[in-house]
Amino acid sequence: MLSSAAIRASSPNHAILGEETADIALPASVVRWVIDPIDGTINFTHGLPLWCCSVAAQVDGQTVAGAVFAPELGLLFDAQAGGPAYCNGQPLRVSETDRLDRALIHTGADKDSPGVAAFRFLNRIAEIAQRPRVMGSAALDICWVAAGKTDAYFEPGIFIWDMAAAGLILTCAGGRCEVLRNAPKYKMAVLATNGPLHQSLRDALLPLL
Repeated sequence: MLSSAAIRASSPNHAILGEETADIALPASVVRWVIDPIDGTINFTHGLPLWCCSVAAQVDGQTVAGAVFAPELGLLFDAQAGGPAYCNGQPLRVSETDRLDRALIHTGADKDSPGVAAFRFLNRIAEIAQRPRVMGSAALDICWVAAGKTDAYFEPGIFIWDMAAAGLILTCAGGRCEVLRNAPKYKMAVLATNGPLHQSLRDALLPLL
């Protein structure tokens, strides 16, 4: 995967955004790289293989290329705007699931809310979906939607570096990735789906935000 040092060496005028630079004023630049060296840090520190590296290139705020690499799984997802999405060179396509009661939906717990409120989104998904799953890596979760392995992903609080590359990969695979709410410091609520489930999931989850 492309490192921050490599980008600075080849393109010193480009801006680089990530968790480590989120509080630093970025240089004015048409091109911005959005990088997450490890998405799924808790999984990584416990030895679970469900973590990845994510790199996205943005021009005037729009993602034009992205890659998500899961080293322990041996999987490289990538896409360029306007083209297909791939995993290890094989084209990706989202699922055709069009009923929530037959949908596998990935999500996470809302740690910003205390007590049982942290599970309000998980509980709602459990009510309407076939099964919810909490896997622990937003970028990988969105890529699983792109690959048709799961049908949707929702998270009430992730960051732009968690989803910039994966969101493009999903879009290029025929799915839909939408920011439902923005918060300070590049935080956001994100809904990523195969497309047919998007509106019904949006209607079910948006009131909880």
